[in-house]
Amino acid sequence: MPATIARTGYTGELGYEVMVKNAHAVRLLEAVFQAGRPFDVEPIGLGARDTLRLEMKYCLYGNDIDATTNPLEAGLGWITKLEKGAFIGREALLTAKQHGLKRKLVGFTAQGKGLPRHGSPILKERSEVGVTTSGNFSPILDIGVGLGYVPVEMGDVGTELELDLRGRKLPVVIVKTPFVPSRVM
Repeated sequence: MPATIARTGYTGELGYEVMVKNAHAVRLLEAVFQAGRPFDVEPIGLGARDTLRLEMKYCLYGNDIDATTNPLEAGLGWITKLEKGAFIGREALLTAKQHGLKRKLVGFTAQGKGLPRHGSPILKERSEVGVTTSGNFSPILDIGVGLGYVPVEMGDVGTELELDLRGRKLPVVIVKTPFVPSRVM
């Protein structure tokens, strides 16, 4: 069947995306799973994809980035080429950079039992200083990991903070991201 195959993806894993017309999709999936049976190939869902992208610190629109964030504070300056010329939003980004960023997206690991979750307040000395944008259990690291925005001055690796998990405090520490190094070759 005609297909477009791309070595792209949103997980940090070595993988491929195969795009076919809807009429061929079921037949393609059946063929993939039949060929993969000796290797215990199984389908996974969005939850697994979300965990993999979180471990790589790949931002998810609506969680980690949205209309209230800019790519510089989200750590996406590497794809925001301010010197390349005019584009929509360039002047606002130049102004933000000139005045200094107020907050930044950081990665943190749980230092106890509990899982970081989207929307959990981030605390420093009992005061709310930020919010968790993404969080989950990392099967590879065997701990809870999360992303969230904190003031720039609190965003250094090693900074100890807490999450408010419905009234229970969970200690976290800011770590270097990605949480899990890329396995994409």
